[in-house]
Amino acid sequence: MTANLTNKIVLWAAEIAGHAAELPSRQARDDYLAERRSELAAGAVAEGASESDAAILADACAEAARAILTELLAQRAGAPKGRA
Repeated sequence: MTANLTNKIVLWAAEIAGHAAELPSRQARDDYLAERRSELAAGAVAEGASESDAAILADACAEAARAILTELLAQRAGAPKGRA
């Protein structure tokens, strides 16, 4: 994977994660990520990637977005309070 492609994946994942973090429920976030993954895969195929390469790229992007989303939601929730 080239540095340029890696940078594009990180930027895409951060943008998608930021939008997903604003959604009201886990289901809405999951649906949004799945839609974006499908769009990305279709776009990669339209740009000439094979189906398998497009799926690999889309999966990598979606996994990165999910990891960033998890961190964003954790930061929003704040530090664990523990039991009193």
